[in-house]
Amino acid sequence: MLPIRRLAALCALALLSPLLLAMPMTSARAADPPWSHPWMTDIRADHPLVGRILDARTGAALDPEAVTERLAGADLVILGEKHDNPDHHRAQAWLLERMVSAGRHPAVVWEMLDAGQGAALADYLVRPDADAPGLGPAVDWGESGWPDWALYQPIAAVALDADLPLLPGNLPRADIRRAAMEGWEAVVGAEGLAPRALDVPFPDALREALGAEILRGHCDMLPESALPGMIAAQRLRDGEMARALLVGANLEETDGAVLIAGNGHARADRAVPWVLGHLAPEASVLSVGVLEVPEDLPADPAPADLRDTDADTGPPPFDLVVLTPALEDVDPCEKFREQLERMRERHEGGGGKND
Repeated sequence: MLPIRRLAALCALALLSPLLLAMPMTSARAADPPWSHPWMTDIRADHPLVGRILDARTGAALDPEAVTERLAGADLVILGEKHDNPDHHRAQAWLLERMVSAGRHPAVVWEMLDAGQGAALADYLVRPDADAPGLGPAVDWGESGWPDWALYQPIAAVALDADLPLLPGNLPRADIRRAAMEGWEAVVGAEGLAPRALDVPFPDALREALGAEILRGHCDMLPESALPGMIAAQRLRDGEMARALLVGANLEETDGAVLIAGNGHARADRAVPWVLGHLAPEASVLSVGVLEVPEDLPADPAPADLRDTDADTGPPPFDLVVLTPALEDVDPCEKFREQLERMRERHEGGGGKND
């Protein structure tokens, strides 16, 4: 079974982990990626499904032509990722290039860029010397807390080469925190709820599933009193990204839109695609999970193997799944516990945050 239940833990802890880029391997692979370069990660690289793109509804592997057809046929495409895995961003770049090669001209919306960076992004994109290496510094990426800009640069290179509009998809972190504490209207106002589908009732089953995912993502160390605010923050981010996608898709020079975001936001069952189903029910949406292959995934998976848990009887949370090697083979919760212990020892020793 695909341990999507660990995605939130991996994504939440990615920003706390040192960036580890493995050198490309020279040993034989079970499967090469559809893009031309060798893997940059190597954990479970010999799994028979590494490099495959699966239809999550059937478990069947798709060839590049079939993947391109699926991408080109969707109005809105969400490309998931584990933030610190370099192969995930190269996969996203390849998928975006497939859309462009099929004649599409989508806007590219980024979870990692927020509204506060919008002016700097727009100013840079109109410069005649704008290129992918310079985009990160232009928006102060190094101060953002996201993994190194070099990982995301392949996506920007495809977009800039094709002259695709680039848009921020998130709200500033201070606004997200305020919404978690004071409610959505404190940030977007009453008039800002409907454009993000925040006025749509969120089913209890989805709320419980999202809450369970958040708790797992924090290794069951999160006090339950914090859960309502974190659910509110997640829903606000999903709503803002969906709103930004529709803004990008409706620009005069665009043909649909693509979202670059963590896998948790790409889920079709309760994340950005769910919001889009309420904001633009006529639009076709394709969600792509770019995932590190789990050790216990069968070589010939059935759709049930691609669900969240054994108890889940619904469809898998993505339409397509791209499988890559893993960046590291460490229990993220064990890392989290070690980091908390170091922080506790530092606090008890009288250290301050500016030491």
